[in-house]
Amino acid sequence: MVAVNFEQILTAARQMPKPSQAQLVSALLQEHGSAHSPALEPLTGLSAAELRALAASVSAPAHARRLKQLLRLHREKKLSRAVQAELDILLEESDRIAVVKAKANYTLHLLES
Repeated sequence: MVAVNFEQILTAARQMPKPSQAQLVSALLQEHGSAHSPALEPLTGLSAAELRALAASVSAPAHARRLKQLLRLHREKKLSRAVQAELDILLEESDRIAVVKAKANYTLHLLES
């Protein structure tokens, strides 16, 4: 069995076309979903231009650089508890951004269907 790490999976997912990314996120959220976690919900009250802006959004460059630095340190097992807490916060923020992007892509897909 070939071991694939999380970063390899993310890299491959980022190379997929946007509609495929939205489908992947939707499928993962539905598979992981439970009574406490609803399926991906479309964003409402936004124009198509606003949705496209959200779908294309990225983390601030400084945030992305720091996250990359901390992930490298994590792989090298060189994180103190305080730095691990910082990494956890940055990962949570990145996850929230990813969910907003997924919802925006999903909503755009629904509008274009």
